Amino acid sequence: MTERPIKVGDIVRLSFGFADRSGEGDYEIIRVMPARESGERQYRIRGIDGRERAIGHNQIIVSKAKAKSPASGSRG
Repeated sequence: MTERPIKVGDIVRLSFGFADRSGEGDYEIIRVMPARESGERQYRIRGIDGRERAIGHNQIIVSKAKAKSPASGSRG
């Protein structure tokens, strides 16, 4: 889990993959969601494939400050 606060626009990498391998790569934080009952912060993320997912803070292993969106190439 990352130590620094995560903000909208930050780029993150996840600590797990999806069975179909679609979860690999960098994701942009697009929304900070309310915390779970346990207190864990949740985020809405978007990948380069344009897919959005909801994740918990403990699923993030790397966080980079705001950068070029990995999903920007899929828009338009």
